[in-house]
Amino acid sequence: MSAPKPELPPFTPNPANDKVVFIRGWTEDKLKKILEVFKKTYEPEGYPPYSFELARLAEDRFRLHFPEDIHPQLLIFLINFIHYPFDIDFAGRAILAVAQSTLGNGFEGWDPEFGRRGILYVPKDDEDFTTVHMETEKGVSLAISFTDLKWKKVDDPRLPAKIMELIAAP
Repeated sequence: MSAPKPELPPFTPNPANDKVVFIRGWTEDKLKKILEVFKKTYEPEGYPPYSFELARLAEDRFRLHFPEDIHPQLLIFLINFIHYPFDIDFAGRAILAVAQSTLGNGFEGWDPEFGRRGILYVPKDDEDFTTVHMETEKGVSLAISFTDLKWKKVDDPRLPAKIMELIAAP
């Protein structure tokens, strides 16, 4: 007998969503492989259907967006997975991935920030490998651990130095 799966936060996909992920540090081939493995890993988990559109912006800089939207919980897992993919050596690479999104349904747990924009990222000097941070446009810093999937306010955003440069680059 298997353990019951935790219930997913409510979510209604929005094809007009503004979720986007900027990525630096992988080759296009490796990044496509990472996305393929990610989709196969989480496909059986009961998330609403989604797809990726990957665009190369520079030699090692990419933009990923979601034409059918993506569940926010899955977006959190994706940011982490890009940094720490299964069966792909990431040692010695300077990987950086950051998502931007308006915080809406599916981002349950920090209601005062609903309707505001936020960025999601793996914190600098990460040694946990199962935590993603969020910085909202109002400067509220939050973290979510994969052990309990609950947003908690944090004093230190641990924002990687080049994250804003990655977002702002043409």
